[in-house]
Amino acid sequence: MQISSSGPYPIKLLVNHFRVRLNNADAVIFHYEIAIAIAPDKKARGRAFQVYKSDSLSVKRQLFKMDPTRFPLQSTAYDGDKNIFSTVRLPTGLFRVTTRQDFDVTVTLQAEFSLNAIESPNVSRNVLHALDVILREKPSAGLIVAGRGFYWADRGQDLRMGVQALDGFIQGLRVTEQGLVVYVDYSAMAFCKNMPIVDVIQDTLRMPLRENYILDGRQRTLIQGALRGVPLTVKHRVTAQKFTVQGLGAYDSDGTRFTVDEPEGGSFSVREYFRSKYGQKIKYGKLPCLDLGKNGRSNYVPMEFCEIAGGQRFPKQNLNKYEANKLKGIAMADPIRRKKSILHTVQSDDGPCVGELLSQCGISIERSMTQVTGGVLQPPELMLRANNSDQPQKYIIDRDDCQWNLTRNKVRRGACVKSWAILDFSAPTLDQKSFIQDLVSKLREIGVQVSPSPPFIIPSSMNALSHPGRLSQVLRQVAERAQRPQILICPMMETQNDGYNMLKLLCDTEFGLVTQCCLTLRANNADPRKRDQYLGNLALKINAKLGGSNAELFHGVPTLVDRSNERFMLIGADVNHPSPGSDKSSPSIAAVVGSINWPASTRYAARISAQPHRTEQILEFGDMVREHVEHYKGLNKGRPDNIVIFRDGVADNQFEMVIDKELPDIREKLGYSPKITVIVAQKRHHTRLFPEEGRALGSLNVPPGTVVDTVVVDQTRPNFYLCSHQGLIGTSKSTHYHVLMDDIGFDPGEVQRMTYHLCYTFARCTKPVSLVPPVFYADIAAYRGRAHHEARMVLLNSRGSNARSSSSSPSSSLMSLAPASGGVSHPKVHKDIENSMFFL
Repeated sequence: MQISSSGPYPIKLLVNHFRVRLNNADAVIFHYEIAIAIAPDKKARGRAFQVYKSDSLSVKRQLFKMDPTRFPLQSTAYDGDKNIFSTVRLPTGLFRVTTRQDFDVTVTLQAEFSLNAIESPNVSRNVLHALDVILREKPSAGLIVAGRGFYWADRGQDLRMGVQALDGFIQGLRVTEQGLVVYVDYSAMAFCKNMPIVDVIQDTLRMPLRENYILDGRQRTLIQGALRGVPLTVKHRVTAQKFTVQGLGAYDSDGTRFTVDEPEGGSFSVREYFRSKYGQKIKYGKLPCLDLGKNGRSNYVPMEFCEIAGGQRFPKQNLNKYEANKLKGIAMADPIRRKKSILHTVQSDDGPCVGELLSQCGISIERSMTQVTGGVLQPPELMLRANNSDQPQKYIIDRDDCQWNLTRNKVRRGACVKSWAILDFSAPTLDQKSFIQDLVSKLREIGVQVSPSPPFIIPSSMNALSHPGRLSQVLRQVAERAQRPQILICPMMETQNDGYNMLKLLCDTEFGLVTQCCLTLRANNADPRKRDQYLGNLALKINAKLGGSNAELFHGVPTLVDRSNERFMLIGADVNHPSPGSDKSSPSIAAVVGSINWPASTRYAARISAQPHRTEQILEFGDMVREHVEHYKGLNKGRPDNIVIFRDGVADNQFEMVIDKELPDIREKLGYSPKITVIVAQKRHHTRLFPEEGRALGSLNVPPGTVVDTVVVDQTRPNFYLCSHQGLIGTSKSTHYHVLMDDIGFDPGEVQRMTYHLCYTFARCTKPVSLVPPVFYADIAAYRGRAHHEARMVLLNSRGSNARSSSSSPSSSLMSLAPASGGVSHPKVHKDIENSMFFL
């Protein structure tokens, strides 16, 4: 990085990149494909057989065990699927292997290549894949493998009965300016402990089980919550198969009956079937059976014949709030603990830096972190308002954490709230009088003009959120009032529920009401300081939603205002995907936001669309950008001459998709030719920046504004790591920005300053954020689109289960929508609020 007196000041850093060295220029790798199938003569007629992943691993091991001279295990690496990489030639052809049954194994040579290729600046993906599998071979042999991570079975902390958090690490390869490196990062993940289900029940209930014990309703709920989604093995028959608990059966072993279509078939209870089929006597016959079925078919098994499959990853979404917070606390290691763990990993005997196979390849990996000199960018000067004046006032940030406050200042542009209302879903818990007084006081304190009290307050309950018809009726009364509220304040007991999603769906799409939800328990907080802080955050969001501007850059957006004769628009884009394991019919949600107030660029409008399941390409990108440009044109008396697009959520191997598919769609739909710069923002990486030891810092993390654009970055295009925020918990994670296309012609320093300064304009808080706001807003808008979809699914399901819909039900337009791109329908945001920051 080039350091100047007016630019960033230097900072010495350590980065968790470890250089890969090639010590044998003649080393060659052979790539083989292995295909495994059930032996044809061993297949039962009319019965389908499946080769499980566990079968593949055991079959491969048995093949090598049968002929260790020609199949030397120590010279090969297996990816667990169909690829074997070897330092020696292996025999090819068809082989018969017997484990739990007979398998036919076909071994085929696919390619051979010299490892000299890793010294090239353009290492092929095939070579990287081969080396990645080789590096993973040693840790895979002795550690628990989950995705790209490895975890030690003996380094755990209990989260709950049968579930523990294990320490581990994530590793991978990157090609950087200094050459090929291995990155290693600390990780913690929830795993199941090997434990009989009966023991889990006894520990959960904190009591021993009697043989005829019957669970009451509360206990059933506890057990069902503890076991749902847990992977199990069964012990009444021999099988390597893993099962997932779908829930508890309605009846016990005597009451659960089914019909068997076999020669000795008939109707059996579970108790009778297990005695007849397996010779097993059920001890805890009054406990409900576990449903281990899938694809809509039930498979009931008595609890005492089930065990939690130890070493299996436990779904994070199945942890309760306490357990999830405990796991988060373990995983968010501070810089000292994270760095110590990483260095311990690279030195360990089961880490990524050792192994016979690496030695045969002539590869060594350095054990020291990469040293690099980065820079710390100066924070921008902000534009606010003085308390006693409406004139703009410069605010100089002088704190190390780069935060600011509005104690002696007001927001740059305060909204004027003439009409507002409260729909209280927490009545009578909320202290309404105190809440209204304090909220009005806080709004006026930051510079928002607001009437002293809402024209009307509607008391309700959390139960109303669960009834779309009743909720719709109440909202219609609000929307149709003569004095329609500019914003509807909705206190509630919790926001993580289907009712919250339903409220947002109806207000955003059917009634065009801007809403601000708040938690009653926090609004009622007895601690004045915490209550004041909470209301202050609410006030910032309310001002932004109603068209205000909380903080602007005093000198404008760097490099953009320097081109004063040209207009700029900032675009942010992101795609929200369904959670892993969700139904294939669940769409991905794309959101594109665009700045509308040039040159301040602090206010954004959002467009949201749905597209097929887990589709990353934004199919309506061009149409959504065109809508933003037309709205921008109406407000700024002309279309933007330049558009800067910040794209979130794409991996390195998807960059071509952005340039070859999304960008042409935008250019085609715009109908004119603005200059376009495309910058990708990546948060899902494992590069960590640590200050060198001995640096005097108020925090253990790197300071806000830390930027690195040499040594550890990619060499194929302009890119940089920027840590724009102050890390308070755990280790700060920088954002990796890649400039994919630059028609505008920025130099690297301009892009870095522009990106960093924009991080001070995020409307929700008075500190710089970790991600450039256009992308941050797109992420929030996509999440709102997900809430719309889930609430609409609830509506459709409830409509299908009722023969007659109530006259107070939501509009039928929410039930039947015209499909958009990819044949996926999604409700459109109401025209009255679509160009506001309703999503914030």
